[in-house]
Amino acid sequence: MSKRTYQTLVPDNLIPFCEEMGELFGRVERRLYKDLLRGKKRTPLKKEYQLTYNINARQFNSIYFSIKGKIESRKQCHHRQIKQIKERIRALEKSIKKLERRLDITCSDKRVQVVASCCSRSNQKNTPRQSLLRAIHQKKRKLASLKAQCHHKENKSPSLIFGGKKLWKSQFNLAALGYESHQDWREDWRAKRSSNFLFVGSSDEKCGNQSCQLNSNGELKIRVPYRLEAQFGQYVVTSGLSFPYGQADIAYAQSMGNAITLRFTRKNQKWYLNCTVDVPDTPIMTDKSNGVMGIDLNPGVIGWAICDREGNLREFGSLKINIQSKNRSQTAAILGDAVRDLTLIASSRGVPIVVENLDFSRKKSGMKEQGVRYSRMLSNFAYGKFYELLKRRCNRYGLELITKNPAYSSLIGLSKYMSMYGLSSDTAAALVLARRGLYLSERPPANYA
Repeated sequence: MSKRTYQTLVPDNLIPFCEEMGELFGRVERRLYKDLLRGKKRTPLKKEYQLTYNINARQFNSIYFSIKGKIESRKQCHHRQIKQIKERIRALEKSIKKLERRLDITCSDKRVQVVASCCSRSNQKNTPRQSLLRAIHQKKRKLASLKAQCHHKENKSPSLIFGGKKLWKSQFNLAALGYESHQDWREDWRAKRSSNFLFVGSSDEKCGNQSCQLNSNGELKIRVPYRLEAQFGQYVVTSGLSFPYGQADIAYAQSMGNAITLRFTRKNQKWYLNCTVDVPDTPIMTDKSNGVMGIDLNPGVIGWAICDREGNLREFGSLKINIQSKNRSQTAAILGDAVRDLTLIASSRGVPIVVENLDFSRKKSGMKEQGVRYSRMLSNFAYGKFYELLKRRCNRYGLELITKNPAYSSLIGLSKYMSMYGLSSDTAAALVLARRGLYLSERPPANYA
């Protein structure tokens, strides 16, 4: 079973209720976060919060699971930040050693010493030796700063800012962000901190959720907290709900009695309903006996090649992509279109897909110490997003996805298959990966070693 989430707009008649619920659940969540940091246990807190905020047990559980998820996510982000800082420290230390070796060579070069001695006092700062000394000094300062930052993070527990760090910092520069007064900022801050609430589902409850029930006919029935009953009554009901995407998966979960978790979120002054359901995994419908499709991702082009079960080339091609200077949404859209085209090819041929097992997080952490062209290439190389989209689509359509070590794939493709089949470098590397998916491998030629 896998979880899938689908979204739709909230009807207008539910918006006042959503505003009040967001404010109530946000307030409870922030206080619960503080109590959990103090080491208090869930069971005694549950009774206390039910009495204090006039909510029932299931509503407390929803708030508890929501904040626990945020805490766990923040911990993972904290560990990732520490890892990235350590990678930057490692890259800086390597860069400093390189510069120090260059400094030793420069100082031992008699010709450079003669040139340096002939320089006037006013131009002394522009000698090669002085330039290297300044570069080493600045890098050592940065290294000390990163080590202090790493030490601070390792000895500090990760914290949450409800409303977001970016919006919190914007209060210190109101005019640049279009705020006329601090009160205007406070209104946005309060709205951001009350912009979502969750109803956790369970398979042993009616309609998969006791607090918020979504029926098969599109009717939504929400149990109102005791605190808001005077304003909205015991239940809030709306009808005619439909999801533009995933309606079949939601209908399946309803028919099977699976858990249905519902989260209300506000974005751009609109409220959305997010429905998360469990659906069975699609069975694998590809077979290596039909061949294998290899994919080689590069910053500007995606090469693909299909070989038969003996490893002989059958088809090949490439998709040009341009994600330079694109924002996150544009990059996702471009890569999503490419993934769609590739999976359609693999599905029509009934072949598994083989991709490289790459992790560029370490290289990206130290890319500031590399050249401009290399840094730009890594910055544009959205392999993680591409793999995420490809994996998700393969799971949905029953395509087997295989990852292989990409070592020497480009070199082998260049030296062996480019001239043999008249391939480009990317399609040749894709063919090497496809053959590795069939456990057919080869080493680089001796003259390239």
